Amino acid sequence: MSDFDENIDFPDDLFDFDVSEAQIINKRVATRYVREDIAASVCKISWFNFGFLFNKNILVELIDISSKGVFIATDQKLPVNKKITLTLTFEDHKSFVIQAKVVRRAGFQQTQYGIKFDRTNDALGDYLLETQRKLVFK
Repeated sequence: MSDFDENIDFPDDLFDFDVSEAQIINKRVATRYVREDIAASVCKISWFNFGFLFNKNILVELIDISSKGVFIATDQKLPVNKKITLTLTFEDHKSFVIQAKVVRRAGFQQTQYGIKFDRTNDALGDYLLETQRKLVFK
C-alpha cells in the first residue's frame, strides 16, 4: 500500500443520511416557484374540443410552477393520464399555452393535481425568473 492510501480518511457515517420520506418520494429536479401573479386555466383535450361550444377553459388555482410542470387545485375532476392544454397568463398579459398531461391527483379531497408539460419549457422558465418579485421556492 502506498503512503497516499494510508492518508485517506473515509468516515463511517459518510453515507449515513437522515432523509425524510417526503424527500425520498420527491423526484423533481426543477426549482418550483410559488407565484400569486399568474392566472391559470386548463382545457381538456378530447375528440369533441373542436368547436367553441365544447372547448371550455376551467380556471384553476396555481399552487406552484416550474419549467417542467405545475401543481394546481380545482373543484373540477381531471382524469389522471389525460392530455390537457394549460394556459398561463401573467400580470403583464403575456401568456403561455402549453400542452401537458395530468400525472397525479393529491390532496385531502383529491382536488390537487400534478401536471407535467409535454416538454421542458425553457422560455417559461426564463420568464419566471425574469418576473420573479418575491423569492418563494418550494
